[in-house]
Amino acid sequence: MTGTGPPMTTPSTGLRLFAREKRVRLTTYEPNGEPVGGPSPIAVEGDRAYVRTYGRAKRNGRLDRYPEVEIAPASLGGTPTGAPMKARARRLHGEESRHAAMLLARKQPLLQGVAVPLGYALMLDSTVHYELRLVGE
Repeated sequence: MTGTGPPMTTPSTGLRLFAREKRVRLTTYEPNGEPVGGPSPIAVEGDRAYVRTYGRAKRNGRLDRYPEVEIAPASLGGTPTGAPMKARARRLHGEESRHAAMLLARKQPLLQGVAVPLGYALMLDSTVHYELRLVGE
């Protein structure tokens, strides 16, 4: 498959542990500090990882209020299969968001390139992308 964007770069940090993962358990935090975790697709490029959620997800509000998260390798349902790592999330817009969408689609063409965006459109919702950078790197 040929892409129109720059080639994917080799992960250069602790995020390389997530480079082959299709999904992670992304844990966000309620205002009272209670953790809330669930599955999220992931794509890694260099020292950044990208995740996607839908526009009306409560997760977006938690991320906007408190961008510190934990990510861990996960099963299809979001059950952790490895140790978590602390990261900081940043909401993407415009070209950065399109770049994240392209990386996710390149990793899982049918699911993240077609099915998920189509599903969000049918729900009259939008996709929201976040950049993750490990804390301390």
